[in-house]
Amino acid sequence: MKALTNSHRPRRRLVATASVLASSTLLLSACQVISPRQTDVMYDAGDGVSVDVGAVQVRNLLIVADKKDGAGVISAAIGNPTAKDQTVTFGFEGGAAPAQTTVPAYGEANVSMSGSKLQVTGVPGQPGEMVTLQVGTTSGGTAPVQVPVLPPTGDYAALNPS
Repeated sequence: MKALTNSHRPRRRLVATASVLASSTLLLSACQVISPRQTDVMYDAGDGVSVDVGAVQVRNLLIVADKKDGAGVISAAIGNPTAKDQTVTFGFEGGAAPAQTTVPAYGEANVSMSGSKLQVTGVPGQPGEMVTLQVGTTSGGTAPVQVPVLPPTGDYAALNPS
């Protein structure tokens, strides 16, 4: 039996290190198979929710209100990718007349940043609750969406309903 010489040991070490690296690379890459990339999953990153009514896209939709059955201010960003102006309405089923705004063709509107507040009356929930808001557009019909009611504090203090 031949004794190992010093010249064979570095080679075996190199082969063993390469084997460990190759197997760990395969094991770690398998994690991607069972864990989807988070950037592929759509989610609402803000306080509000998203809804598409026809082609019109409403993002970060929420209501700022200080009490149940009182007035509330709509906060949302709305995109209109169509060639026609779109009237967007917000209201509660069986409630008072809905609030509305017009979004120009190929345009957008941020109803929480406009000069006048877009208000709804009879908010059926208090701050911290979710309420069903009917969102309608000229061409897309109406869609019910669960919307959070937030108090007029912090970032939403300027949206205090009057």
